[in-house]
Amino acid sequence: MNIMDTRSKGPLCPDLIYFGPFRLSVTERVLEKEGVRVRLGSRALDILIALVERPAEVVTKKELFARVWPDLVVDECNLRYHVSALRKALGEGPSGTRCVANVSGRGYCFVAPISRAASPRAPLSSSLAHLPVAIPPSPAGMVGRDETVQLISAELIARRFLTIVGPGGIGKTTVANAVSRTMLAAFDGAVHYVDFGPLGTPSLVPNMVASTVGLPGNLDDPLAAIPAFLRDRRLLLVFDSCEHLLETIAPLAERIFREAPEVHILTTSREPLQVEGEQVYRIHPAGVPR
Repeated sequence: MNIMDTRSKGPLCPDLIYFGPFRLSVTERVLEKEGVRVRLGSRALDILIALVERPAEVVTKKELFARVWPDLVVDECNLRYHVSALRKALGEGPSGTRCVANVSGRGYCFVAPISRAASPRAPLSSSLAHLPVAIPPSPAGMVGRDETVQLISAELIARRFLTIVGPGGIGKTTVANAVSRTMLAAFDGAVHYVDFGPLGTPSLVPNMVASTVGLPGNLDDPLAAIPAFLRDRRLLLVFDSCEHLLETIAPLAERIFREAPEVHILTTSREPLQVEGEQVYRIHPAGVPR
């Protein structure tokens, strides 16, 4: 995950994680809000640590059970109870900032932007290129797509904004993954991959993107904050599986394209985003001419 230090000026504290008004020390197992310790049970704290270690990713129920209750068999209601306690401690509610999202049938996702005290404070203009890359593992056995990957890579460099379009299961994600890895050198490692497939709540889209690119803090207006944050940075954003969230993703992608001239955007979707600057590459079964 892409996490950057935006607050630490003293000794390195790689286990300190910040989000909103909260500070979490993983080693000390202490959660504080504006300097005041938050009362939180050990199980709920285990869940929080598991989620913030993988921000903007779905942590499955099975993974949480293994992490929080190792070698024990517990009912799912126990997990729901402790997640509810965690949300209450974080102040979630109608007027609170949402941190923990439920991904129906799968698990939970930490969606609030975070920052980690993991390196000396560096100018934002140069820090993104050195962040770790969160591209999914390379799929095995990609056959017949080398030319497609080359064509898309070239178009992406030249045009900046390209959507891979095709029906479900045809290989859009596989190609986007391969293109992302091809682009690593061109962008000095600044390739940021967001998988929207598991996400069912459109309002969480901006916070997922913000967390992925390392934008810290709670955002009052993420649609404005994200393009402003990226304005002077050169990087590649990959938005995978956008079709069910087009109404939210499309205007965000368009605004980033318009206001951040060094940002390149690759999206995958069953249909085009239909916004300014978008080029469309319709993918066909391997071996079939474009």
